[in-house]
Amino acid sequence: MKTSPRMMAAALAATAVLAGAPFMTHGADLAASDARFLEAAAGAGIFEVEAAELAGKRAQDAQVRAYAAKMLEQHRKVNGELKALAAAKQVELPGQPSEPDRATLQDLRAKTGAAFDQLYVEKAAVDAHATANRLFQTAAKESEDPQIREFASRTLPMLADHYSMSRTLKGDPAASGERIQPAPKGEAPAVSPASREAPASVVPPK
Repeated sequence: MKTSPRMMAAALAATAVLAGAPFMTHGADLAASDARFLEAAAGAGIFEVEAAELAGKRAQDAQVRAYAAKMLEQHRKVNGELKALAAAKQVELPGQPSEPDRATLQDLRAKTGAAFDQLYVEKAAVDAHATANRLFQTAAKESEDPQIREFASRTLPMLADHYSMSRTLKGDPAASGERIQPAPKGEAPAVSPASREAPASVVPPK
């Protein structure tokens, strides 16, 4: 009897399962708050990369350019890890930042020199990292998925460092990521997207 390619693929898949192949968590099996965290973190990461790319071209201050270069390198790496994690959880990530961050990028594209530096430091460095720290802190504490908790916990020290650097860059008193200042009015949702209580409206569109 001839074995079709389809039958052979099915047999191989069954063998892999019997051999103890790892089970992939389906999106439907993931808590809504965990999916929202992945989506919101992806939007925030895209924003950091795009803002840093603009800073490399438009910033005037050498310290701002150096900060942006570090953001570009480290956020690209984290974005790659996040993308792999989301794929494993079968969560579709947004391809762009949230609306407020998209508006900030538009404003940054219209500025150069010292005006660009001021806006970049305020929005992409300080405010965005304050929001990101709150997002990842919530996921590290509340996530129901061990891999997502581990990712959030492992990324937090980097985000705390970025936030502290951004405060120094702005000329504010140094602050650790564990003592995040209250978000400016309108800059961050009252409830973190990673919280179980967060509405779907806080998640960036795909």
